[in-house]
Amino acid sequence: MNKIIILLSLLAFFACEDNKDDDSSLIGTWELSNMGEYANADCTGELDNTGWALAQAFGLTATMTMKAGGKGTYLITVGGTEMESLSFTWDEKTICMMGECSSYKLSGDSFDMSQSAEAYCEDDYGDETNHSTKAACESAGNGWFEASCTKMTFTKK
Repeated sequence: MNKIIILLSLLAFFACEDNKDDDSSLIGTWELSNMGEYANADCTGELDNTGWALAQAFGLTATMTMKAGGKGTYLITVGGTEMESLSFTWDEKTICMMGECSSYKLSGDSFDMSQSAEAYCEDDYGDETNHSTKAACESAGNGWFEASCTKMTFTKK
């Protein structure tokens, strides 16, 4: 009888351990509360938040809803109108959306996530071209975008 009690106790303990991911403090709805570009593409230097101020002036909001099982939804609205809704996955270290994964740092009721972007060339239609240098891109009449790093802060609702 004691063996059965011990086995049931161990089973209950491990069952609780398996569900620990589902009880994550990340589960819930998080709202974008700040965003900015680092001065350097390696995510260092001062943070420029002027783009975030402009986005807020146009009524941009973004929310991430983290669900149990590592799934979630990212919703962007402008002036109350839904502009985009994307699915993503997450775990205790990263959030992955549209084939890109970013690490995050949870601190109380907020988390920070930084996303790096390599330099690229874009044509007049907004399509990325195969030009790999600024000179080649601009000589073809396209726009060059320098490598960058964006930091986003989300606060729990």
